Amino acid sequence: MWDLLLWMNEMVERFLPSNDPIKEDVLEWTVKRDSEDAKKLLGWLNETQSYREKKAMITLIQGLLEELKMAIEELSELQ
Repeated sequence: MWDLLLWMNEMVERFLPSNDPIKEDVLEWTVKRDSEDAKKLLGWLNETQSYREKKAMITLIQGLLEELKMAIEELSELQ
């Protein structure tokens, strides 16, 4: 799913360049990094035996998803 979101983001065509290309690059990097990290954590979540560790991983995943949401919203404002 994350791969699809990244692909869709790359496929968006713009008619005008971003007003802040550095911020845009940072936000795109954030989306890529956070989606990769969330994917890893989701894989580890299935392998973890301790419910305490599972809860900690879910908290981390939720934080990453919030950051992803914020980055995507800011990217859409730049475009």
